Amino acid sequence: MLRYWLFIGIIVSALWSKAQDIHFSQFYMNPVYLNPALTGNFDGEWRFALNQRSQWRSVSRPYNTVGISAENKQGLLLPGLYHGINIFHDAAGDGNYRTIEVSLSTAYQMYLDKDSVHSITPGINISLNYRSIDFSKLNFDNQYNGYYFDPSLPQNETFTTSSHAGFNLSVGALYTYHPEKRKKITLGVGLFNIPQIKQSFYGDDGIRRDRRFMVHGRGTFKLKEKIDVQPAFFAQFQGKFKEVVFGTNVRYIMTDKKGEYIAPYAGIYFRNKDAVNITGGLYYNNWIAGISYDFNVSQLAPASHVRGGLEFAVQYILHLFKPKVIQYRVCPDYL
Repeated sequence: MLRYWLFIGIIVSALWSKAQDIHFSQFYMNPVYLNPALTGNFDGEWRFALNQRSQWRSVSRPYNTVGISAENKQGLLLPGLYHGINIFHDAAGDGNYRTIEVSLSTAYQMYLDKDSVHSITPGINISLNYRSIDFSKLNFDNQYNGYYFDPSLPQNETFTTSSHAGFNLSVGALYTYHPEKRKKITLGVGLFNIPQIKQSFYGDDGIRRDRRFMVHGRGTFKLKEKIDVQPAFFAQFQGKFKEVVFGTNVRYIMTDKKGEYIAPYAGIYFRNKDAVNITGGLYYNNWIAGISYDFNVSQLAPASHVRGGLEFAVQYILHLFKPKVIQYRVCPDYL
């Protein structure tokens, strides 16, 4: 019975409430989606990222989210001006409530000193958002005949549309302190869903996608000769919803020599009044791969059986070969 009411609550939220954005537990592994100002915040020429999350498998049809991004740090148009593209697809629940968003982001990094230790980076993101739902896969109270749900009974619901499309706009800013290889601090803020695009399937123009304000930070600090700690936090506020995440990874550097870098890591994060997230992964040369699992500790724990979301994340940073420019001294001819 509890699982039934949980399912009903999820569907009602999807149909009537102002929409809430998706999220990843390994938020630091999807930088372009986290903050457009993070575009190009890496050491290399290209960065590619893939994230996949599956949640609420124990309650109903799993909520599946996939994000793919690519960034370029070559400053093709202007030195310090970096660009990225991000695509994510989210399918939620038995009604196949689907969100597809394609976004382009641009960030401009400005150094505050000659040593390139301090920098600030504003960023902007423009996206096309598409949402849809399949009402034929849902059950409504009018289809309850007094004993059980009868899908042959009419829904008696009036939907003006089953999909929405619109342009979205987000902005962000980032401060970076990077004095040495194993010491780095990033602090960022972002404002998302500035146009507040329409969300209602009932034709109610008052139901829109709430603006979302976000702050985040992450650091890397050398603890011992082969051990780094990587604490991070993330807080976002959207309408009546809020999410606060904090925790740390610990990285053990097994190999660090020219052409080879191997460093496994593990960590724990806490989502306030909601979940405990266990993470693990590996740095291998230009690759970073991570896996995490959320243990649900909210009021939904009896229905979810403490099970939450399984998430995978992969990053690859491409370093392009730059041949050295060899200059020859021209000696004059003597007679």
